[in-house]
Amino acid sequence: MKQKLWITAFLLILVLVLSSFSSQGVYARETYNVGTSSLNVRTEPSLDAQVIGSLPNGATVNVLEIKYDWAKVQYNGQTGWIASYFLTQQSAAGGTEISDSAVTVAANGVRLRSGPGTEHSIIGYTTYGNRFQLIDSVNDWLQVRTHNGETAWIADWLVSSATASTTSTVPIQKKSPPAAAHKNGTLAGRTVVLDAGHGGYDPGAIGIGGIFEKDLTMRTAQIVATKLKQAGAEVIMTRAGDRHLNLQERVHISRSFPSSVFLSIHYNAHANPGAKGMATFYYHNPDKELSLAIQNQLAQQTSLQNAGAQHGDFYVLRNNDPLSVLIELGFITNPYDMAEIQSLNYQHQVAESITQGLIDYFN
Repeated sequence: MKQKLWITAFLLILVLVLSSFSSQGVYARETYNVGTSSLNVRTEPSLDAQVIGSLPNGATVNVLEIKYDWAKVQYNGQTGWIASYFLTQQSAAGGTEISDSAVTVAANGVRLRSGPGTEHSIIGYTTYGNRFQLIDSVNDWLQVRTHNGETAWIADWLVSSATASTTSTVPIQKKSPPAAAHKNGTLAGRTVVLDAGHGGYDPGAIGIGGIFEKDLTMRTAQIVATKLKQAGAEVIMTRAGDRHLNLQERVHISRSFPSSVFLSIHYNAHANPGAKGMATFYYHNPDKELSLAIQNQLAQQTSLQNAGAQHGDFYVLRNNDPLSVLIELGFITNPYDMAEIQSLNYQHQVAESITQGLIDYFN
């Protein structure tokens, strides 16, 4: 009898302990919304994994696990992996009100960590424009209160602004990322701001079959981002999913990361279906060498016509800081270019070319 009572007491204590853990909640157990028009669900956390479904814009998902930039989610009783860049965190009903002491996120796909440093685990993600209540700061890291009342840490170079309240003694100062060791043959210590052209109500060029440029640039940017990260780079995406950003916002995000490289991804179009080829554009003279490095790799690794590195008077280049280039990766109104562009092999060739071009430039 005593043994049964002891077992019962133990089980009750165990239930209470487990309940306390679940009530605390962690980001891998939170609810998010899909922030793009159609988000592929895959069997594994990889762009090469099989697509087993898709989620519509605004769909609510439960995040079960976070791995790199992928989230394992549960939706309508099924599970699969989706790119976490396209998730936006729900604000809990009656959640924490943002006080006068707040910070604003300056990029998409920003990691929230359990402590003040990259050695601490990733517990969630946030996107451009989100505001959080500021609690404390340690070196280059800010402790913030999230919308569900929990706390997390965010790098202060990923914050574009902060307003100090009369009661706050935490100074906020815009800083560059801490210097990292640069290794030859890699992009370790480099920051790349990757800009997928167009988005939202701006479809960009419309190609053969009614395909929108905005969808192609997003697909390419995702694959390029994966390759850059494998080479050691820190990658900042200007937009997550099918979201409109004006040109000023894109430049603002880029300039929020001093010493970064800005790469704007685009596809071309022309009334003459015979127009074809790819080109890399620069505005500032110091960027010409970078344009040449990337374009040379594109010419070597892809079969599209090489239109060379050219001077281009684009807003996102003219009003940006070096290093900034814009890449036109082929004509979506040309049958040959379009066939190549739509192949996964070409997309990986582009990612490899851009990554190797950056490595060539920095080494």
